Amino acid sequence: MEELINLGLSDITLKTMQEINPEILELSEKEIIIKEEILKKINCSENQIINIIGSNPQMLSRTNGELINLISYLINLGFKSLNILFDSNPYILNLDPFEIKRYIEERSNKGEQLEQIIDELDSNPILFNEM
Repeated sequence: MEELINLGLSDITLKTMQEINPEILELSEKEIIIKEEILKKINCSENQIINIIGSNPQMLSRTNGELINLISYLINLGFKSLNILFDSNPYILNLDPFEIKRYIEERSNKGEQLEQIIDELDSNPILFNEM
């Protein structure tokens, strides 16, 4: 919890985060730092990290492997600015690759091209909420 305070999250934000995800009280400082490092590796700024974690405390309960697999999957699909994508919709980090794959397959089956789907998701990240 100390690391979340060190990030600069307000007391009100921290309280809301605890209400949404009580598990964060049990996370070690090291676990939180590793999540921050994962976000830094995709070029998230400190402000983006604060926004992402503050808005979506559930992502802190995901395993590092789950986050890395999701990020790798998105990169393989052709997403380039994941820092901007996650800052725009932090809840994407709660998804599993199979959910995104299923969504893309449904749209592909309707005749849409992969590049078109990726471009639309990239420019309108709220569409990830449909998954």
